[in-house]
Amino acid sequence: MAVGGPLRALVTVEDARELSVVRALLHEEAQTTASLGFGSNLLVSDDGFAGWIIKLGNSFRDSFRGVEALGAGLFRISGAASLMSVARKLSDDGFSGLEFAAGIPASVGGAIFMNAGAHGGEICERVVSVNGVLENGEIVQWQCGELPWRYRSSGLPLGATVTSVDLQLVPGDRTIISQACADNLAHRRRTQPLSLPSFGSVFKNPSLETTAGKLLEMAGLKGMRLGGAQVSELHANWIVNPDKQASAADIAGLIAQCIERVRDVSGITLQPEVRVWG
Repeated sequence: MAVGGPLRALVTVEDARELSVVRALLHEEAQTTASLGFGSNLLVSDDGFAGWIIKLGNSFRDSFRGVEALGAGLFRISGAASLMSVARKLSDDGFSGLEFAAGIPASVGGAIFMNAGAHGGEICERVVSVNGVLENGEIVQWQCGELPWRYRSSGLPLGATVTSVDLQLVPGDRTIISQACADNLAHRRRTQPLSLPSFGSVFKNPSLETTAGKLLEMAGLKGMRLGGAQVSELHANWIVNPDKQASAADIAGLIAQCIERVRDVSGITLQPEVRVWG
């Protein structure tokens, strides 16, 4: 969103053991911590964030460019890798299962934590296991069935950092798979303001039939502004910062107004997907 105040401290870790040590030390000192992926679904207060921000470093992506082939369509993918890039690469290589992720600007770790999805698909449908580190520094592996996956939620413990994930994909015709990936990305470009600072979708869909975008549009919110923040005129479930003049307070205020207006018009209370720090 191109907003937000200063961070107190940013700690970059280069492997899972280092992450474990850092988290254990900060936990022992009762320090507030948070994990940062690509920040694509994050609103940081204008006053900043007073805790310790932990980010996976380049070493997490260096091996196989963040993707390791384990055979028979199974891939181990770094939590620091770009979901969009991984989806494009594996689709082009003839592996089906991530076509829905074309155009989702998230890290793989963030996508797992929030169970990212689009075009009728969710990443949990391809997960075999998830590797991560808890707030106290414990290194853990979860099998897919051990996590209570829900719409836009993995059920991972709050504060956990995803270091890698094993995904099972299906080999197929690379031309057809790559074209499906390209078609999904083209649809996003036609229907969403990808060139402007945004979160992507701001609110969860109440149901498949009743989408947040439809409710926001029915409430007359397309184009509504608060300070420098605006509900997109292209897609009502996107808030954008078109001139990069918005504050975090403008955006938070506009989110609150959208919730209130939709509730008044439809009786439905929208739930934000956006995470807020500070």
